[in-house]
Amino acid sequence: MRSDDPQLEARRLISGFRAYQMMVAACRLELPDHVATGAKTASELATATGTHEPSLRRMLRGLAAWGVLIEGADGRFGSTPLSDMFRADRPGLRNMTVMLSGEGYRAWGDLMHTLRTGQPAYPHVFGSTRWEDLANDPAAAAEFNAAMIEMTARIAAGFIRSYDLSGVRSVVDVGGGNGALLGAVLKANPAIRGVLFDLPAGLEGAREKLEKEGVGGRVEIVEGSFFETIPSGADLYLLKSIVHDWDEEHARAILETCRRCMGQDARLVLLERTLPERIDDSAGTLATVMSDLHMMVVLGGRERTPAEYGELLSSAGLRMTRHVAFDAEFGAIEARAVVAG
Repeated sequence: MRSDDPQLEARRLISGFRAYQMMVAACRLELPDHVATGAKTASELATATGTHEPSLRRMLRGLAAWGVLIEGADGRFGSTPLSDMFRADRPGLRNMTVMLSGEGYRAWGDLMHTLRTGQPAYPHVFGSTRWEDLANDPAAAAEFNAAMIEMTARIAAGFIRSYDLSGVRSVVDVGGGNGALLGAVLKANPAIRGVLFDLPAGLEGAREKLEKEGVGGRVEIVEGSFFETIPSGADLYLLKSIVHDWDEEHARAILETCRRCMGQDARLVLLERTLPERIDDSAGTLATVMSDLHMMVVLGGRERTPAEYGELLSSAGLRMTRHVAFDAEFGAIEARAVVAG
């Protein structure tokens, strides 16, 4: 919670890295779930989590100081609306918290490398790219996928609610992973068929998930790289949180691949965060700006304003036709192929 006391806010800022690590530990230990059913003593929580009671008690006090937990007069620690945000049955933040601890924490420790060179800090720190590490580390890939699935559920709901799919008969989900977005779109639109396209590692578990969602019979799964080719002949091409991962050169290459494979009447829709033209201190702006910085430090990518997306699309032979905002962060950037004539 923000305070009007600048000294307190300053102290909170310089303690941010410590507060974050407490939240990572709390999520890994499932503390928000343990206290959701009632306040617990440090001893009870230590037994439930297999931790050292005196050390855990001290961290519980730290969480209480940040308003994540509340310590009662009897010494028990109880839940708050803030801790509830990190429960397993409240998808949204828990998996993202854990994933970021492996993806970005050490890389952010060398932010100065990025500021001095313009290059992402992650390869400088780890000696490999984030994508290479995910391909070689199944546990890290599972954490990444869990976080992406949570985010995709939110984006899919906003897209289905806000974007008119009338006349669409076929959809290609480009870089669609395990099919969370495509599955949601097909469930909401029984007349549409889909193609799920990604690298083999990204498609892990996709068939099972789509069958579980009851849409497996309407989906073709195709393996490949969006730097080379994508399936042709669809009415709509969806790219969720793809373009923001890449610098201008690689982002343009992805869009050029899409342009080559799209028919002249097809639509392309980017589902992305969009930066406002002017930065303020609103919650939506904060999330988007921090995502932009994270792309810069970890991947070398970036978030963009709608105007910047328009310029990027134009450079790839596409014309931006509209921007449909879902909420304060995410929206659909629609484009069509530029037809020479």
